[in-house]
Amino acid sequence: MQENKFVFNSKLDSDFLFSIYEDDTEHAETVFEQFLLSIGAQLAEIEDSYTSGDTEFFRKKIHKLKPVLSFVGLTGLTGKAEVLEKKCLEASDIRNLSELYTEFKNELKEMIPIIEDDFLKLKAN
Repeated sequence: MQENKFVFNSKLDSDFLFSIYEDDTEHAETVFEQFLLSIGAQLAEIEDSYTSGDTEFFRKKIHKLKPVLSFVGLTGLTGKAEVLEKKCLEASDIRNLSELYTEFKNELKEMIPIIEDDFLKLKAN
């Protein structure tokens, strides 16, 4: 008897997710859950560091979030976080990062409901 493979949302990097989780949907569920439990606080810390104007603290917060994005299939955002992190080293004023940061933040916020939906599907699987 053949098992049905879990199908991640097409907006996520399914190839990457299958490469790290294979058929271990329980592990994927755990990682998605941890992401969802922590993302609100992480985004708040990133926003606070941006608002305070502390470019180095902001860079460190982006760096901390970067690998986690890939583990929930947001590899495109991982790349954008990498660019943002590198731009922090070049920026004399954090406001120079405004456009990049706003794009990153908005895209991430748009993807959270997709992660939530796949988490619920993983849980029901």
